[in-house]
Amino acid sequence: MRLLPKLIILLSILIIVPWLAVQAATDADGDGLTDDDEINIFFTDPTVADTDGDGFSDGQEIAQEYSPRQAGKRLIEVDSDDDYLNDAWELIMETGLMDPDSDGDLYLDGTEVAAGFDPRNPKPVQLEKRIEVNLKEQRLTYFFDDKKLDSFLISGGIASLPTPKGEFKVMKKFPLKHYRGPGYDYPNTKWNLLFTIKQYGYYIHGAYWHNNFGRPMSHGCVNVAYKDMEHLYWWAQTNTEVLIY
Repeated sequence: MRLLPKLIILLSILIIVPWLAVQAATDADGDGLTDDDEINIFFTDPTVADTDGDGFSDGQEIAQEYSPRQAGKRLIEVDSDDDYLNDAWELIMETGLMDPDSDGDLYLDGTEVAAGFDPRNPKPVQLEKRIEVNLKEQRLTYFFDDKKLDSFLISGGIASLPTPKGEFKVMKKFPLKHYRGPGYDYPNTKWNLLFTIKQYGYYIHGAYWHNNFGRPMSHGCVNVAYKDMEHLYWWAQTNTEVLIY
């Protein structure tokens, strides 16, 4: 008789575990996202394939890095919980999309990331920030600890005025700079990160005067499209590592 309770427990486990797996994998609205992920990660409607009504399914928008909750906006442009950390980075870092203080330490997630702290750990643990520039591919990629936050095309220096290679650090941040010299004059250039001073100062900075990213265009600096540079500038700190190769 003592075997009966154990048998009942075993049968219950055999029934419940597969049932939970099926529930977790259910996609009631056929939008490519499981109901569980819609409810607990993306905060979209699991019964409606297109939560924001913009003509694209929630799954399509997530795959293309667009917000399924705010029509026409990229995830990196949306901050659903007003914690200063955009939705794209919340998903990458696995912080709460609708929880402004994911680790419960009374500091906003965005405040912690801006200062270099782990927003998932209530203890004051600092994480490495790193910017990598690949001149062959004309691409910049940046990382917070082991998480890749973004990657995009840039314009490095032309052959006669190359971008310096090596290991550097962000020396100083300037919200506005005026770049001028023989044949060019670019006032009010936004979001400038000084990373070395050789004969001249070299910066990673926004560029509004061309859209040829992916090709060398600069006098040695690293040109970045404004839509990408704004987020990089906000995230980068003095002493953030810069690797150019």
